[in-house]
Amino acid sequence: MKRLFPILLLATSAMAQNRATLPADLTLIQALEIALANSTTLREAQANLQTTSGQYEQYRSALLPQVGVVARQGYLTMNLIGFGIDILDQPSLIGPFASMDARVTFTQDLFNIANIRSWQSYSSHRDSSRYLVENARETVALNVVGAYLHALRAKASRDTLADQTSLGAELYQLTADRLKQGAASELDANRAKQQVNSVEQQRQEAEQSYVAAKLNLANLLQANITANFEVSDEAAYGSGVTMDHEATVRAALASRPDYRAAEAAVKAAESQLASVKATRLPAFRLRFSDGQSGGTPAHNVNTYNVQGMIEVPIFTGGRIRGEIHEAEGNLREAVIALDKSRSQIETDVLTAMSGVEWALKETETSAQNVTLSRQEVELTRARFLQGVTDNTEVVNAQDRLSKANDAQIRALYTLGLARANLARAVGGAERAYRK
Repeated sequence: MKRLFPILLLATSAMAQNRATLPADLTLIQALEIALANSTTLREAQANLQTTSGQYEQYRSALLPQVGVVARQGYLTMNLIGFGIDILDQPSLIGPFASMDARVTFTQDLFNIANIRSWQSYSSHRDSSRYLVENARETVALNVVGAYLHALRAKASRDTLADQTSLGAELYQLTADRLKQGAASELDANRAKQQVNSVEQQRQEAEQSYVAAKLNLANLLQANITANFEVSDEAAYGSGVTMDHEATVRAALASRPDYRAAEAAVKAAESQLASVKATRLPAFRLRFSDGQSGGTPAHNVNTYNVQGMIEVPIFTGGRIRGEIHEAEGNLREAVIALDKSRSQIETDVLTAMSGVEWALKETETSAQNVTLSRQEVELTRARFLQGVTDNTEVVNAQDRLSKANDAQIRALYTLGLARANLARAVGGAERAYRK
């Protein structure tokens, strides 16, 4: 047990060393490449594909010639009485004598519909697994884009609050100078200082949120867990506008790998049902062997054996009927899963398109509000400098600017996420963000 702990520690250390080190400025494409190289979700899908590919090869082998070599050399005795042979005045024990046989064997199914349908079924299973690998890549891409967008949002909030802190500090300094000149009151200075402290506290919270978002992104990428990197790639926000609803749904049904996997699963279930039903049909098989037979390798003659066989199941005790019922149930489940997948895809597409349309309007409105809020801050500062009013209007204007900035950041994040969801809904998330 004492030796086991250092071994486990070294293994854990080796795994940590194999993790990717994130660059100082992590782009979205780099994040996607790292995630696709390390994702356990993708590796599980690839392992499943390897399993179904192996099953496909096994069932395909039943349709191909089976060739082998069999050789034996023995020394034996035989009791004729054990075979029902009793020769008078002759010993029943024969031997010992040598026996040798070495030959090549060949077996080929000439007609076996059940095996053909089984091979077709597992061919469709393999196709389904291949599509599920593509679907896993799409899922990984969507998760990475979502995490990257979250980090961008946290960074934007931090940077905006930093600007607002500087703006509040300028107001406090301006108020303090006017207080010395007797043009402002102690209350104005107190109010301005509270504003600075309040915004600074929010900036510190945003800084911590940004660190947490980066750590979550590093964990998702299964890279070295660190927050010592920056995100700044605005490609994560996506581009483009929505398309025609019906055309987008048709495109999604044609390209979504999970839907195509469900279609392949239905084909596999149909072929499996046909295979089970075909086990009631005759099967024809050819067997051939050729080789040397004799006492020893030095004393033998050539012999061969050619057989044509037909197998017809007459009574199987209900086994075939039970297998048919099982295959029919599997087919119904596959069809139901396909229907559910189609309905979910239509929902995903329409929801994502609606989200993009709404987010575009929100982004436009929030941008206008930010422009108006900045103008308000400038106008109230001018009024305060002119002595028309105290700094209450400036502080309130800065609060509204803060809310407008936050709404704009939230709208951009929502738009980016909606575009990512739309790309995933039509089955093109990886293509869209790895251009």
